Amino acid sequence: MAKKVVFFFLLFFLNQANFPNNLYAIENQNKLEGWTTFRDDFFEISFAYPENWTNYTSQERGVVLVLPDGVGMFTYRYSPLFNEKMSLNEFISQNRDSLEKAGAEFVEDELITFSNTPAYKLIYIMSVGKDTFKYLTVWCLREDNIYITTFSHQSQFFDQYRLEIDKVIDHMVIIKN
Repeated sequence: MAKKVVFFFLLFFLNQANFPNNLYAIENQNKLEGWTTFRDDFFEISFAYPENWTNYTSQERGVVLVLPDGVGMFTYRYSPLFNEKMSLNEFISQNRDSLEKAGAEFVEDELITFSNTPAYKLIYIMSVGKDTFKYLTVWCLREDNIYITTFSHQSQFFDQYRLEIDKVIDHMVIIKN
């Protein structure tokens, strides 16, 4: 009898310990309700995005999603480093320098985790013709591949999509064949 009591107590305890994880999964699923799931083995990525975005993905262009206003754009691509040994910090330094030379004004940056891998998120502003665009880009270096995610929009409209973009990026998962 004592073994049964201990067994049921242990079973109850394990179920309660797992409850927050189940609750988190349900909360996340509800946050993405009405979104479309994208999974592509060629691009090694899986994520969800709002269903009113238009998907123009192709092997030539990479993953390209256009927002309903026809101006905002979310892109993702990855590329092998072709045996060029580089750390994430070296990649960040080189690309920040290139952006700065091209006229980028840096607004915000931070080290983050992208698909359980260290990454770098940078927000910057650049003029393109007569318009000023704001960009959010994430660079992730993993197994000699660089994964680049970018959202761009006219500066004055960027912030109205920021929460959705952060949600998309937070739920992106790098997959391998």
